[in-house]
Amino acid sequence: MLDYFLFGITALLGVAILYFASRKKMQRRIEALELEMSRYAEVVARIADVQSKTFEKFSGRFEEIDERVLDLSVPSQSPEMPLEKRHQVLSLARRGVPMEEIVERVKAPVGEAELILNLRKYQKGLKNASMPKQAVARVC
Repeated sequence: MLDYFLFGITALLGVAILYFASRKKMQRRIEALELEMSRYAEVVARIADVQSKTFEKFSGRFEEIDERVLDLSVPSQSPEMPLEKRHQVLSLARRGVPMEEIVERVKAPVGEAELILNLRKYQKGLKNASMPKQAVARVC
């Protein structure tokens, strides 16, 4: 009977030793994984910062390029061409030219110039707002 008792205690001690050894090993693995995760988090944060700065840099450049394209659109002899008229109205408005002067320069009715500017504002609003497709369909 004593043999069974000693065998039981030995087995119990063996299980306890294995449990604590594996627990210690598991704890070291968890600590190593946490360290790796913190390193990855730092790298991801740096990448996000670089992407954010790059986005800011290029988004400003796109506005400049758009303005430059509008400035470079050379008016033809016929001011009746709608695309050039639109570019001229938008370019002049961006420079802060009053509506009366825009109408005189482009030789367009006031309503047409206002429509061009309002459509541009509307288009920018649609790009900036994330409206559901159903709402867009109702607005249009």
